Amino acid sequence: MKVSIRMKFFSAICATSLVFVGVLAALNLFFYDDYYLFERQKELTNIYQEVDSLYDGDVNSIADELIELENNSGVRLSIMSADLKSRFDSTLAQLTPEVGFSFFGTPFYRVNHKQLGELTENTRQIHEVLASADTEELASRHFTYVTTKSDAEDEKGYLSLVGLVNGGTEYLVARMPFTFMDQNLSFNSFFLMIASIFTLCLCLAIGYVISRQFTRPLIQMGDIAESIARLDFSKKYEGKSLDEVGDLGRSINLLSEHLEAAISELQRSNAQLAEEIREKEKIDAMRREFIVNASHELKTPIALIQGYAEGLRLGVADNVEDRAYYCEIIADEAGRMNTLVMQLLRLSKLELGRESTDLSELDIQEMCADAVRKTEVLWSEKRQGIRMEETAVRVVSDENLFSQVIMNYLSNAIRYCPEGGRIVLYAAEEPDGAVTFTVWNEGEALEEEELQKVWEKFYRTDKARSRESGGTGIGLSIVKAIAETLHASCGAENREGGIAFWFRMPKTESSAE
Repeated sequence: MKVSIRMKFFSAICATSLVFVGVLAALNLFFYDDYYLFERQKELTNIYQEVDSLYDGDVNSIADELIELENNSGVRLSIMSADLKSRFDSTLAQLTPEVGFSFFGTPFYRVNHKQLGELTENTRQIHEVLASADTEELASRHFTYVTTKSDAEDEKGYLSLVGLVNGGTEYLVARMPFTFMDQNLSFNSFFLMIASIFTLCLCLAIGYVISRQFTRPLIQMGDIAESIARLDFSKKYEGKSLDEVGDLGRSINLLSEHLEAAISELQRSNAQLAEEIREKEKIDAMRREFIVNASHELKTPIALIQGYAEGLRLGVADNVEDRAYYCEIIADEAGRMNTLVMQLLRLSKLELGRESTDLSELDIQEMCADAVRKTEVLWSEKRQGIRMEETAVRVVSDENLFSQVIMNYLSNAIRYCPEGGRIVLYAAEEPDGAVTFTVWNEGEALEEEELQKVWEKFYRTDKARSRESGGTGIGLSIVKAIAETLHASCGAENREGGIAFWFRMPKTESSAE
């Protein structure tokens, strides 16, 4: 059977109100009188303990403290000897003895009629209290409480404490007038305030627990709704109640499941479509870039081949030497185009990740010597000096790809090193086990911006000498693609007197010596 949430809240409010009223009435009815008497007795006990700790038989040494206790606590203190002679009385202590007068060693005081009456009444009250004290309790606890009544209309009696002091040889009588009961209203108000605060706190706690219990499902459903708005369907309502809130929570769960399924399917479709669009855009960009760059690089050799072939067809070359020269130009340009096309194909395979690798341990010194021998015609023609620094460093890599790196770096150095310049090849093992191969060539330094651009396809630092230098403009791009394939890194930097191109291979198990 369903119970309305409104009824639940109403029942909770009624229960909280009844608890508040009942607790407050019970506290005031059953505990106030005992509480007040207990507090007064405790106060008298504290005074007795303090006096007992201070008093050593010399009344004069603690007279000021006793008077201060009376003023602060509203009590009358008296100390009596075992033979019931007054050792201290606050009224007498505040009088000044007459100078030069004494009676058998006892100081002589000049008092008026009112003061004499007070002293007489104090003495009577003290003797009455001592006579009413429970001697057995006094002997066992060293103090006892005495309640006395007064016949005077303006006096209603005292709540007194009789205690043994000075090793049990003297009595302390602490009296608190029942006239303080006239202050019952203020004490009662204070007590009621404490009881009200206590009860209110208790009711608030109960109300908080109840309200939290009722509102927790609503707050949870609010959080679930906010999560759904952010397309986060991980939160679910977990309540088991059979009221309207439970029905609403289960409906939200069902809605969340349907939305999650629909949006997930839509997101998958969008992601697939976006991936297809990105792939298409990438392919289109690569195709456009290839067409532009390849067209630019092939334009000149095609024009030369066309021009010289046309000259041969028209008989412009009328002797054997001229025809041979024309054929040689056509063959050179055809070879240049073939080299460019092959390099473009190699670069495309590397960039698309279709180049397979065969790792083996390579001798860098031997591979550099082989590259120098293959390019001897080029560097000797420019009277360049090539030096290989001796090294025993070996590296684990793909032989074909690493040979391509050495040849491209060396060809680039020969191409841009001035005639008679120097080229240095060397390799070194880094502290972390990586191997860095470097080719340095003498020449002019490049701007930092150009050092970054040299890795772009078809980029040349000296465009005016591009054809004379013989390069295709993609050699360093191939090096960069090889670095990505081999999980290596490459770079260029200006060093004293020239430029250094480096290729850094990470440490592998086989190369760790």
